[in-house]
Amino acid sequence: MLFCRSDKGMEVLGPPQRFIVNANWKTAGEQSAADGFHTLTLHRWLGEVGNYAKKGEGETADLSPEMIGVEISSPHGHALRCIDLARKIKRLTGLDPAELSVQQKLEALPPAGMTAGMVEQLARNLSDEQLQVLTSMPPQVGGMFPNILFGFVYIPQPDGSVVGSMTLHAYVPQGPDKLEFVNWVFAEKDAPPELRDKMLKQTIQLFGTSGMV
Repeated sequence: MLFCRSDKGMEVLGPPQRFIVNANWKTAGEQSAADGFHTLTLHRWLGEVGNYAKKGEGETADLSPEMIGVEISSPHGHALRCIDLARKIKRLTGLDPAELSVQQKLEALPPAGMTAGMVEQLARNLSDEQLQVLTSMPPQVGGMFPNILFGFVYIPQPDGSVVGSMTLHAYVPQGPDKLEFVNWVFAEKDAPPELRDKMLKQTIQLFGTSGMV
């Protein structure tokens, strides 16, 4: 549903970023295990700046709904954090998801990293059940035990549009108090060049070496 959804598949946009973090790698590994409770603290800035913030001076947006989702874990330590897409469609597009079909939901808010013009590829590569999941509770962040995180995140734009970010992190132990953070950025091979450029730039700004997230 994430990596094999299009006709041509994905590719990596250039070499990965690498940097050192003074922390134990297991701390980052735990973050990969679908933790939604950190939203109100670590990502508090989302409610203070940008498209999440309310317009009133001194007011902040309520990030509590961003904690809500479906957490899925396996006996082997892998995990998924799945989001309520209906809430995201309503907030980002203003449309009522209850009145939209599966196809209309995909076109209103295509999966992260895809355009409305690429949506037709989904039906060729995914089952009806998988399309239903993609339009109800799609995975947004997940962890592959013990030290990999992947993210398929929607990034609101100032003009009201949405750009997807697709990234994969590896937390490589360098000792008990140091890890190497390795960050790859992905894009669909047949995504428009301007979208690929935006995805690369904004993923680095948010999830890169000095990224806001």
